Amino acid sequence: MLTVIASPVVATALQSHESIQTSAETFIKETVLSSHGRLPAARAGSLDSRLRLKECDKPLEAFQPTGGRSLGNTTVGVRCPGTQPWTLYVPVKVSVHETVVVAARPLSKGMIVQAQDVKMLERDLAEMRSGYYKDLSQVVGKEIIRTVSMGAAITNPMVKSRMQIKRGQLISLIAVSHGLKVQMSGEALADGASGERIRVRNLSTKKVLEGIVQSATTVQVAL
Repeated sequence: MLTVIASPVVATALQSHESIQTSAETFIKETVLSSHGRLPAARAGSLDSRLRLKECDKPLEAFQPTGGRSLGNTTVGVRCPGTQPWTLYVPVKVSVHETVVVAARPLSKGMIVQAQDVKMLERDLAEMRSGYYKDLSQVVGKEIIRTVSMGAAITNPMVKSRMQIKRGQLISLIAVSHGLKVQMSGEALADGASGERIRVRNLSTKKVLEGIVQSATTVQVAL
């Protein structure tokens, strides 16, 4: 009589796709929360059903590839730092919404933005790669430099500050330090809009300084 003894088959534990996706989603959510102060929505894409990775004997590590973006369609790296290491790149769609300045009506090139021209609405920041505004006062008074459709978020390339001071103009130089305010006569050595830094000359001392444009007639300088 022939006796056959079967050898036991040892199954290799595999890393679940769900654990890899969760690791990628958790990482990118924490990254965006840290940089934007808001918890985003993140959804990892499906992994190839043929992908079979040995279960990692250490906790998975997620990372952002060099040059990767944190919003929109992005990629998160997930690696096993265990005895049999592996690395995988997971596609993730990330969105985070914030209230930003948008056009309340169509805005034409050359228009000066008035309070009634803009309003606040929630938008996905992933769709705004050129900067955005979080306060109406940041946009009112600026000049439209490209046509803006109604409801579109106002971004940096759409507006510019109006020129307030021209080169050669006589201006007032204001210096404030420790509660002391000093006013001097000066001359603008460059054109400048509100908030911009320009070179100016103190007409009393002939000294050239740098200051910040405060209005159409004043520049704040350091004492």
